[in-house]
Amino acid sequence: MNLIDGEMLLGFIKVVIVLACLTPLIYLITRWYGKFHSINRSVTVREKTSLGANKALLVVEWEGNRYLLAVTNQQVSVIDKKAVSGDAPPVPAAEKGGEPPFP
Repeated sequence: MNLIDGEMLLGFIKVVIVLACLTPLIYLITRWYGKFHSINRSVTVREKTSLGANKALLVVEWEGNRYLLAVTNQQVSVIDKKAVSGDAPPVPAAEKGGEPPFP
């Protein structure tokens, strides 16, 4: 019985050593892959307002335009579209003293 127990213990130690070496390696590879192979980030969600359970209004910027979207579980509807001038973040109408970006 001692010989079997010793072999099992040695096998267990080998498995632990392999896992201890592979875990950081897998972590580093996934971080590197994500950094250099990221998805094109041309779509930006500028603002999100929840309207209730599974309902929201989103202001999304894409290819120089801002879209006001109504989003539910079943559909996404484009409410309005405006051209963006510059890379300025959205400023609420109350702060800038003008009309809101979308009626």
